[in-house]
Amino acid sequence: MFSRHMSFFSIPNGGLRTGPTPAIVKSITAKDTAKRSVKHIPSLIKWTGSKRSQALTIASYIPDHHRYFEPFVGSGAVLFTVARPSSVAGDIYEPLIKLWHIVQRHPQVLIDNYRKQWHALQKDLPDYFYEVRDRFNKLKDPLDLNFLLRTCVNGIARFNEAGSFNNSFHLSRPGMSPDRFESVVNIWHSVVKDVLFVCQDYSETLQEARRDDFAYLDPPYLGNKQRYTKNIEFDRLCEVLQSLNRRGVKWALSFDGRRGKRNMLQPIPQGLYVRLISIASGNSPVGKVLNGHVEMVEESLYLNY
Repeated sequence: MFSRHMSFFSIPNGGLRTGPTPAIVKSITAKDTAKRSVKHIPSLIKWTGSKRSQALTIASYIPDHHRYFEPFVGSGAVLFTVARPSSVAGDIYEPLIKLWHIVQRHPQVLIDNYRKQWHALQKDLPDYFYEVRDRFNKLKDPLDLNFLLRTCVNGIARFNEAGSFNNSFHLSRPGMSPDRFESVVNIWHSVVKDVLFVCQDYSETLQEARRDDFAYLDPPYLGNKQRYTKNIEFDRLCEVLQSLNRRGVKWALSFDGRRGKRNMLQPIPQGLYVRLISIASGNSPVGKVLNGHVEMVEESLYLNY
């Protein structure tokens, strides 16, 4: 049972590297490498820049491959379409990876916690939300992070310069019902239970990628000030992509595009990629929250094959 003032959930082995051992990679079968048939991606972890609206389109461009790497996992939408025991997913934000670990290893703990917090919220709107937000910013409990993401404005993971979660409560939405949340958690658990989750820099995650592997990269936009990490270094990103090219690793990169009338293009050097595809991703919830109006978004997908 969880009290209203829940303690930090302890992750076995630190929660920073979980899933199958590297030895499992050697026993991949043809069945393991087949693409999964996916028609709908249920919403579990809400995350800024989520590719849930684009994931099926992106997945349609993913070639046959050996191992799958996703070093900026976020909401895991693309991962949902291709996850198998050899897959590697990472992020530098520790509470996020610990939350994925709970989905993977302790789904009932997540379900029970959300149910209890959801009912506490209904009895104390909106004060309970801000109580949890203050607690999360002190303890970084991944269970509290999940609650905040499910009940904040448009599910946007927004942080200030000090790294504190600062989005507000969504007054017109009480959060996903606990029964529906339970169903979603169980679906995701079945998909990611054998994925290797790592908390580290994206370049480290990609070091193990080899010929015939595939990597999907979805780094934050350059100049983004609402994230938990500093801006990605463009030149360093290009060096990592060049390293993947030299090793024969196929990759896809979601990186720039357009938001409303704002051109956010940051062209990747042409020698690094083979194709550039523009994908419509609907309206931007970030633009609506920050600017007060709806903006249509198109994002670029770079492919080196």
